[in-house]
Amino acid sequence: MQARFWAKTGKGEFNDNNRPNYHPVICHLADTATVAMEIVRSYLSQSAIDTLKKGLGIQDKESLIRCCGFLAGCHDLGKVSPAFQFQVSKVGKALLGDNLYDLWLKMPDRKTPHGLVTAKTMPEFLLDAGLGSHLTKRQASQLARRLAIIVGGHHGFFPSQAEIGDLDDDLCGTGEDDELQWRRFSQPIFEQLRGYVKLTETDFPSNCDNSAAMILAGLTTISDWIASDPKEDGGFPYKKDGVSFEEYQANLPDLAKNALEQMGWMKAKKGQKLTFGELFPKNPIPRPLQQASSDLSTTLTPPCLVMIEASMGEGKTEAALYLADYLQHQTSAGGFYIGLPTQATSNAMWKRVKEFLGKRYQDEKFINLTLSHSAAPLKDDYYKCRLEEQVYDDDGKPSVTVGVSEWHSAKRRTLLTPYGVGTLDQGLMGIVRSKWQFVRLFGLAGRTVILDEIHAYDLYTSTLLELFLEWLAVLGSPVIALSATLPKQTRQKLLSAYAKGCGYPDVKLPQAEYPRITTFSGGDADVRSFEPSKHVCRSLNLQWVKDDEWKIALKEKLVSGGCVAVICSTVGRAQMVFKELQSYFAPDELGLFHGRFLFVDRDKIEQKCLKDFGKESKTRPEKYVLVTTQVIEQSLDVDFDLMISYIAPLDLLLQRSGRLHRHEERKKDRPELLKQPAMWLIEPILNDEGKPNFQESEIIYNRHILLRTWLALRNRSCVQLPAEMDDLIESVYLEKKAPEDLESVHQQDWQVSLENYKTGEISVKRSKANAVKLPPAIPESYPEDFTRDGTEDDDNTVAKVTRLGDPTVTTIFLQQTDKGLVLAGTDEQIKSDRTPDFPTIQRLLAHSTRIGTRGLVQALIAEHKVPPKWNSALLRYCAYIVLDSKGKAQVDKWELELDPDLGIIINRL
Repeated sequence: MQARFWAKTGKGEFNDNNRPNYHPVICHLADTATVAMEIVRSYLSQSAIDTLKKGLGIQDKESLIRCCGFLAGCHDLGKVSPAFQFQVSKVGKALLGDNLYDLWLKMPDRKTPHGLVTAKTMPEFLLDAGLGSHLTKRQASQLARRLAIIVGGHHGFFPSQAEIGDLDDDLCGTGEDDELQWRRFSQPIFEQLRGYVKLTETDFPSNCDNSAAMILAGLTTISDWIASDPKEDGGFPYKKDGVSFEEYQANLPDLAKNALEQMGWMKAKKGQKLTFGELFPKNPIPRPLQQASSDLSTTLTPPCLVMIEASMGEGKTEAALYLADYLQHQTSAGGFYIGLPTQATSNAMWKRVKEFLGKRYQDEKFINLTLSHSAAPLKDDYYKCRLEEQVYDDDGKPSVTVGVSEWHSAKRRTLLTPYGVGTLDQGLMGIVRSKWQFVRLFGLAGRTVILDEIHAYDLYTSTLLELFLEWLAVLGSPVIALSATLPKQTRQKLLSAYAKGCGYPDVKLPQAEYPRITTFSGGDADVRSFEPSKHVCRSLNLQWVKDDEWKIALKEKLVSGGCVAVICSTVGRAQMVFKELQSYFAPDELGLFHGRFLFVDRDKIEQKCLKDFGKESKTRPEKYVLVTTQVIEQSLDVDFDLMISYIAPLDLLLQRSGRLHRHEERKKDRPELLKQPAMWLIEPILNDEGKPNFQESEIIYNRHILLRTWLALRNRSCVQLPAEMDDLIESVYLEKKAPEDLESVHQQDWQVSLENYKTGEISVKRSKANAVKLPPAIPESYPEDFTRDGTEDDDNTVAKVTRLGDPTVTTIFLQQTDKGLVLAGTDEQIKSDRTPDFPTIQRLLAHSTRIGTRGLVQALIAEHKVPPKWNSALLRYCAYIVLDSKGKAQVDKWELELDPDLGIIINRL
């Protein structure tokens, strides 16, 4: 009988004619190749195409399309092997016959991944087909092996040479026995695929650098995902019996186009340049920063870097969107991704961008905008806008649908749209050695990446950020970095990283006065200052207050009303302060906002915060005190009349002050006692020697930076903004010896804490970051060095490898009642012995929070794993606890309580 080979067989079912229901290998290879060619032809940005051309050494776009399609199609060539064909033994036997099946039975009983077989068998086929005909034999062999490993890694991890060398020849069909030589089967399929894509010897690549490797690997994997959907409408149904491959292939281009369209794939548009006023009609007159951004836009050509340093409230986000829009419509960049520090800031930014895109593309039927972070499926306003929600213009007429396609909303796919908002961590996973990291880099290749609030990261994440910029440069992706405050040393590192990725390793940072815009394009670095807007030029009054006295003073200060934010360093401190303030303010005058509420409650609090204190607020309270943590210091457009803060690094204190008297429109409405912007700083407690105790702040922040912040501000009653920002930042972050006129106790503290900072902060954090990150983008690296630590790319890993800190675990809170097990605080029953559907999974996760208390996390993971029936990937790494009727539960040495006002309270017993 003629051998036939299956690539897809569903559940291994047989048809009525007793023949297996299957999809042949050649058909699946052609399906994948066709999808890959359509993605390159119709969806990749010109910048990504240019990067791919250069990286593969191919000049002609049609050759590039054929080459990428062919290589992507070869990914499952390893399925033509006994190890794969007989893993569903009855199907393999029916298709291949008794003789090959009997030989299989005599082989060792172990698995051999088909991607590994592809990596082993494909190089010889490539060389025989003419790959590297203009290279030396050694260079051609190296290129063939590299390409085979790249496409063979389509299940998330690149095979290593050691793994390929250790493969059992009989299991993968490369044995010496003629009957075990499956090359006689796989090479004709290889040639059949080559004929289908019309690949000639001149279409082969002459090189494959790191950027091309990442794009090709991502393209192969994504094309395989799409081509593996067998549905009749929008997929690739199994080839029917009696239909020849020649007949089958005729319809493939239409199937690929239809599948991509139905999945919501779209390419970023190119069109007319709009002025700033046209893009932002509510702000027709650009501020100086925005005008400067407009003026320099014509000097930018991807890849390029823009670093904007300006005061809070200057309109940096609008400037970045203007530049991203220009780079998309007037150069080769394709869309943008905005990476932010937190989920809360991502949620708020997603809404702003949704409105922006709706206005920008009023003539389009659909704009695909994703939200990328672990809790995105819990956001109803995001989840429900899948190809559904209409945006309306000022006259109330339907404008454009801005939402997300269901396909792109799934994990790993959210970076594949032209437009996206999310946490920085989602992008950073592309440059740590983890499963599918190349899918993330593929998604960002050629797109403008906007990094907001880049001062918010510690040295661990900042080390990853530097490599991220280097890789983005190699991938042809423009970067726009935004910050109110950046030390000179940080600016130089970011510039050097991006310039290195562009092939310029020794670019020096130009100098200019703050506020400023630094650019790097075409190998040249430039910097220009601009005048700050009048409304950000102000005197910020500082007042140091004692921790046991400020609450009484605050009540007196609010005698005529006012809205106040009290920012604490830890959740525990915030809960304690909130309880203490209950003696001074009525329940409707006091609120609490931190990260240890259940997600469902936290979202409500966040929305109330934006509603009451946002720019368009019509419900602003007459008197209110919001006790909070760092959740409001980044990117939330909220305004307070007075701010009280426990000590934090100076740049973060200045960032927090950006939420103070932020909205100029409220100037006339502020209470008489709060007409001037003022920040109360809570004094550290001094010991008998005069050494400061920074309490919980020292758990979160480095002592040396806190000490220098306190020393820089302790004798000041005001700060002139933005005039003094640069000098203040350098006074804290510029490495130097303690001033000679400083008190001896502080000189000693300075020196000791500086040494600890160098060893414990700089050395340790950088070394830990270096242990997880990819090799440099230049020079060429072995593909196995990108994914070999075996790390999954799940949400648990994202949190663990992109931020350095204590482990955390998402913990679901249930409650035992007379009616049975319910979601905490509700009457909704939950069955732990049933597999939950997606809406139930959503509600389970909505009633969870992330817990990071040392010891407690380990106890939760060890003793409170979710029930076996809760086998969804979204729940896989969660824990759960059951509260009693009083809302309490004991876990090892800790008591957990769910309080409706305070959130989750954790007490050690």
